[in-house]
Amino acid sequence: MTDAGPNDTLNVTVAPDGAIIASGDIDVAGGPVLETVLLEQEGQSDGDGSIVVDLTGVTFIDSSGLRSLLSASRRAGERSAKVVLRSPSSSVRRLLEITGTTAQFRIEDMGSE
Repeated sequence: MTDAGPNDTLNVTVAPDGAIIASGDIDVAGGPVLETVLLEQEGQSDGDGSIVVDLTGVTFIDSSGLRSLLSASRRAGERSAKVVLRSPSSSVRRLLEITGTTAQFRIEDMGSE
């Protein structure tokens, strides 16, 4: 995986444990990329059906990215599962707080475990 710096396009990979790792910008261009990977992983999820999205490296997120995450959360709810946001960056946390959507996700802070 390549590291994404400020103003970089979105880079999305899937870790061996099935977690989706996003870095860079989740914007109007990156939202559909994330959406595609979310849908692919939902089709392959096992266990409780939850989807883990590591957002540590996300430098920017807008309403397009939020829409992708909320859509995944809605679909997960239909399967009695959750979308887990792992170590969301400060920009992701800010958008979730501003929009009042934090409760739609399970938030995992890897540094505090």
